Amino acid sequence: EDAAVAASATEPEEGFKFSDLKLLFCNKGFWYITLLCLMFYAGVFPFLKFATKLMVIKYGVAEDIAGTIPSMLPYGTIVLTPLFGYVYDKVGKGATLMIIGSVLLTIVHAVFALPDVNAVAVAIVMMVLLGIAFGLVPSAMWPSVPKIIPMQLLGTAYAMIFYIQNIGLSMVPIWIGKINQANTDEATGLIDYTQTMTTFAGFGVVAIVIAVLLLIEDKKKGYGLQEANIKK
Repeated sequence: EDAAVAASATEPEEGFKFSDLKLLFCNKGFWYITLLCLMFYAGVFPFLKFATKLMVIKYGVAEDIAGTIPSMLPYGTIVLTPLFGYVYDKVGKGATLMIIGSVLLTIVHAVFALPDVNAVAVAIVMMVLLGIAFGLVPSAMWPSVPKIIPMQLLGTAYAMIFYIQNIGLSMVPIWIGKINQANTDEATGLIDYTQTMTTFAGFGVVAIVIAVLLLIEDKKKGYGLQEANIKK
């Protein structure tokens, strides 16, 4: 028996084969996590590109300090992402964390889309909530990939996730730019961001649906997304 164990320990693991890609592309969990990644980041990074201008035009913040409000997001995630990662390790509920983060993303953009809500305090609170969402989803999403994807395909899976994400993120700013252009007042040059922010809220709604589908798939396949990573 010991000889058999020793032999299996020294036996080389089966390497990557291109035929294994079928296992990846036929995996619903892979597509859910990939599309969730795309939709969530589409609701964050393209938004930050013009968030300062939004603060000036809609909320009346002075131009020299308007960038301070959007800059709260990365500073918040420095603290929150490790905290939420620790929660996932100790408590689990990874799919739930992704759902909550997607809901917060949707709420933030829906409030930004409200035309008559233009108090600076509201903008600050929304950026704080966006920072919480930006800490929640990545801290649960990236550690969930190894639970869904076989180890021999893990590198390929991460590469494909980033590949699809970057394709999407290259198209979103073009789309948003066209929306902003269509809603720009020619006389004043001011932009009505209602339709833009509604579009971002739509990304959040899609992210919620995908996160719920991922939770359902986890219950079917037993990925363990809701289980703690640290076993007692």
